[in-house]
Amino acid sequence: MFHHASITENPPHAHQDFARVLYILDGQYEFRVGEATFCGGPGSLVRVPKGSQHTFTTATGGRVLFVCTPSGNEEMFLEIGALSPQASPDEMAQVSARFHTVGLAGPEGAPWRPQR
Repeated sequence: MFHHASITENPPHAHQDFARVLYILDGQYEFRVGEATFCGGPGSLVRVPKGSQHTFTTATGGRVLFVCTPSGNEEMFLEIGALSPQASPDEMAQVSARFHTVGLAGPEGAPWRPQR
């Protein structure tokens, strides 16, 4: 489970070795998976296929249950959660590299803000 405060920017990225399903427990979220953009709140289910570009933001913060397949990749989120809030970009990059998670280059890789 991922419990967090507001996330107003989030760089698009892709997990090369696993897919995941997100089930929203609390909060309101805006998602982008591939070219699709949509909102979700408690009870929403989001599928992120392996290797697909995705991101999300939330003004409210919340709780999300992540299910990763194959198993074992959920360790990435535990490692990220163990980093300090002031973790350096290098520390984040090391975790991403261990779990074959890639950011996007160029303007598409810039932090994503939902359009209002």
